Amino acid sequence: MLTWTLLHSLWQGLIFAIVAGIVLVLTKKASSSLRYNLLCCGMTLFLAVSGYTFYRLLHIRVTETPTSGNLLPAAGGWAAAETTAPVTPTSMTGHTLRNGIDSLVQYFNAHASFVVVIWFIIFLARFVQLLSGVVYAQRIRHYQTSAAPSEWQQRLTPLLHRLQITRPVSLLQSGLVKVPMVVGWLKPVILVPIGMLTHISPDQVESILLHELAHIRRQDYVFNLVQHVVDTLFFFNPALLWVSSLIRSERENCCDDMAIRQTNSRRRLIEALVSFHEYRQSVQAYALSLTGKNNGVVRRVERIVYRKNHSLNAGERLLLMGGLMTLSVAFITIDGSRQDASASPVRPAATHIQMPATPPSAPATTHPASSSGKGILKPAPMTVSTPSVPQPDTTHPRTTEDYSPDLLDELQSLGYHNISVDQLIRCKEHGVTGEFIADLRKLGYKDFSLDKAVELVDHGVSAEFINSLRNMGYTDISLDMAVRLVDHGVSTDFIGSIRKLGFAGISLEKAIRLVDHGVTSDFIVSWKNKTGKLFELDDYIKLRDSGIDPS
Repeated sequence: MLTWTLLHSLWQGLIFAIVAGIVLVLTKKASSSLRYNLLCCGMTLFLAVSGYTFYRLLHIRVTETPTSGNLLPAAGGWAAAETTAPVTPTSMTGHTLRNGIDSLVQYFNAHASFVVVIWFIIFLARFVQLLSGVVYAQRIRHYQTSAAPSEWQQRLTPLLHRLQITRPVSLLQSGLVKVPMVVGWLKPVILVPIGMLTHISPDQVESILLHELAHIRRQDYVFNLVQHVVDTLFFFNPALLWVSSLIRSERENCCDDMAIRQTNSRRRLIEALVSFHEYRQSVQAYALSLTGKNNGVVRRVERIVYRKNHSLNAGERLLLMGGLMTLSVAFITIDGSRQDASASPVRPAATHIQMPATPPSAPATTHPASSSGKGILKPAPMTVSTPSVPQPDTTHPRTTEDYSPDLLDELQSLGYHNISVDQLIRCKEHGVTGEFIADLRKLGYKDFSLDKAVELVDHGVSAEFINSLRNMGYTDISLDMAVRLVDHGVSTDFIGSIRKLGFAGISLEKAIRLVDHGVTSDFIVSWKNKTGKLFELDDYIKLRDSGIDPS
């Protein structure tokens, strides 16, 4: 379940990234707060979809009752539900893709435990790193700090009122930081480098403090921490990590805009950003600093000067377009393969042979001699209705040989009247004989079409196969079930071997499931020798899907 949740988060994250890219393009002239809120809503929706994916997989795992139309894995993941439709030549491409998907599903099902272990090890290491960052952020607010001059403590109070911040906020000088930053949530602290308050002009310092107070006003410390937890969970998802970096950029832009609105001066903030650019270093991202960790000062200055949000660069657009095309091709191809497998082929309007009630009285005509020098007697041509589409080939018209009169007589004697030319030719090409249909009639299958007979022959269903199943006690076998059994590789020998192990009441549906999941009689015997008892057949399916062998 967890393995497939993580795997599905890859394409879900790609969709999220594509939507985020569209948002950036469409909101190029919008406010930074709107862009930030939209991206955060997108990440919330991504988390909700991932959570629902896990819940759905867990529900399927518990109930073990897959339903048609759902995307279900062979063992806890999602893949297209098993189709029971026959394979036709026109759907060969779709079935090739399905076989590839099934192989991929089986691989991850067999190695699900290994995938989860690798993910957990890396997640644990990154989570420890996250915790160490939080501890470091708390440490720097207590070590090598000193109170700011009383002058700035007094100037901080009106700034709090201007931003409507009711919580107490401390202003401390720190010997451990090189850039101003905010630490804490319930009792936030603004840390500034020692000497900054005396070496920078008061107007620039006020712009810096307003930027940091904007983080406190917006509760950014908490959201930044939650964002790092999400990044830790989905560390393997490049699309999600890219959108996460966009959210951090817009967060800093929102605070820049709030500081500019309070001072009514863009120049002050620009000068402050440039002044502190030389102090920028790799600091822990769990505290909110003036320059930010993933934001270029130059990009922020350009945005403030030109009053224009940044959009996607050429590389990002190329990657997102490639991702969109990949998803589109994948979904269209998979959906097409499912439709080909479930839908019966559509055939053009056929020409019907109109047979006279009595033999024709017209004399036979003699055609030119063949290569052997002997003439060939041909019966008078039969009356054929004019087809609507497609138009007949006038250069090479069909002759009565194409209609196979012997086969036509056999089929008519079996009750098939008004047979189309295409039906007759299909029966001849696919090997449908009157004897084949008569054998099925003896088994009680009276009303089935010639198309069904062609389908049975194509899938290798014979009267002997159905009769052998009846001898085993399966008396109520539909022709569609016979096709499914052959398609899934269920033989009478396989059913007999399972029944000999003590499962005399095994149903045909259960036999299909056993074959599909790779459960053999040898697999059951191995577990019986290992445990000394028999399990339920569903238990063997679960063991095989989980990749657990008795050895």
